[in-house]
Amino acid sequence: MPINAFKNGVTPLNEATMNALLNLQPFSVLYEGTQRDAKTGSGVLENTLADYNYCCRFTATGTTEVARVELHLDKDGTGSDLVVQIRSGMNPAAGTDGTLLKEIVIPAEFIPTTAAYISIPINLSGLTSGAQYWIVVKKGGDATNHLDWVGETTTDTNYPAYRRAGNSGAWTATNALHFRVFSGASGLPRHVIEGVNAITTIEYSSGLPSKLYQYIPPSDGPAGGVRDVLTISYSSGLLTKGV
Repeated sequence: MPINAFKNGVTPLNEATMNALLNLQPFSVLYEGTQRDAKTGSGVLENTLADYNYCCRFTATGTTEVARVELHLDKDGTGSDLVVQIRSGMNPAAGTDGTLLKEIVIPAEFIPTTAAYISIPINLSGLTSGAQYWIVVKKGGDATNHLDWVGETTTDTNYPAYRRAGNSGAWTATNALHFRVFSGASGLPRHVIEGVNAITTIEYSSGLPSKLYQYIPPSDGPAGGVRDVLTISYSSGLLTKGV
């Protein structure tokens, strides 16, 4: 069941809408998990999402599900919303985009200005162990306000990456992009998904929750909605407040 933020002229004030606020909601908890594939390195090349869509390939090694992925990102200006897809059957060089398996939106407000690996909740099951899939990040923003996907200055045949300015046609091979893929329920909880689209992300410092991020989109698209960030404080090791 979708959980949506209220929006003037869009959200109806009726029994169904109001009761949805009171009902128990189905939820999924996504943990740190086990790393199943990754392309990392010392490269600091910034690939701007203002100009291109980007994609890179990973293998579902020893798993049939992906709980979350981490992308090495930073933000310029106010950034732009991050749109991440998981696709199967993709052949970028031939312009074949394959099948969309999952799409998730992360608000620009949640991305730091300093490059870091950002956890993206995926919660995708039914994959084929050992099969190859693609992470696609959609173009967004402008020359001043955009996100950068950090990567290497060279290509990697084991982890091919591509870019494309438009939404159709062949992609062009580009240098390797940094990412990590995780599955399984182990370690600390990182995300809670309520319904199918309300997302809470937990950030940690020294093993304790340090920030909470919550995104609830309106029913007519990803723009706007609830985009909250709370910084958690402690006193003598005890949680005292979130502001």
